[in-house]
Amino acid sequence: MKNIICHIGFADVKEVMPKKKSRRINSYNKPKLVKQAVKFPYKRVRIDWIDIITEGGWGTVKEFADMKLATPVSEGWLFSKDKDTVRIFAGYDVDDDGSITFSERSVFPTSCVKKITKIH
Repeated sequence: MKNIICHIGFADVKEVMPKKKSRRINSYNKPKLVKQAVKFPYKRVRIDWIDIITEGGWGTVKEFADMKLATPVSEGWLFSKDKDTVRIFAGYDVDDDGSITFSERSVFPTSCVKKITKIH
């Protein structure tokens, strides 16, 4: 049962209740030392690139002629870049042995990449 003390004005309303123990639902575990010791060799980048547009519906000559390429932007860590491909990933995990595993990996044809910008 609550005891409520009210005064004139909303800001003065006080509620007196017994304190409940706080319960931790999500606990954070500090990463193991090996994760802190691994040198992360990848740089964060933004990639501006071009992609095809496909439309399955009917269109006029003008609508077809006005279709443009998509100009998406992707961000992640640059895994590698050569004359054929640019590889990035958006997530990673450092295993107990110090090896790195990658998630959300993307491979772009270098010919579709317009610009790569380093993100600080």
